[in-house]
Amino acid sequence: MQVVKEQIMRALTTKPSSLDQFKSKLQNLSYTEILKIRQSERMNQEDFQSRPILELKEKIQPEILELIKQQRLNRLVEGTCFRKLNSRRRQDKFWYCRLSPNHKVLHYGDLEESPQGEVPHDSLQDKCNDWRRNMWQRSFLLL
Repeated sequence: MQVVKEQIMRALTTKPSSLDQFKSKLQNLSYTEILKIRQSERMNQEDFQSRPILELKEKIQPEILELIKQQRLNRLVEGTCFRKLNSRRRQDKFWYCRLSPNHKVLHYGDLEESPQGEVPHDSLQDKCNDWRRNMWQRSFLLL
């Protein structure tokens, strides 16, 4: 009932000039839209800008960023298979890429079929030793 009341109140604050405009405003203010507005308003309240919360956020942010970095590196070590497009836009081959466990070498190569499980480093023909210097590494591993 509170959501309906809020829908009506918000629609009326726009001062619609006709009943059709009012109905249109009500349709735009769906239940999910009202929930989004409420969430946004709660986030803007002073409680989330208070000194203790800001200090906590500042204290845990480096730890969180390190955790994100480690998760991304672990995902690279696991490896990923991509579909490879040929000149006719057919996706009949695969390309696999994975990072060595010591995080120093990026192994990659073509595969004829999608792998089931991990692909050993030895079966990947190509490798890149200076992958950390590449620009994509900064954007992928750092926020």
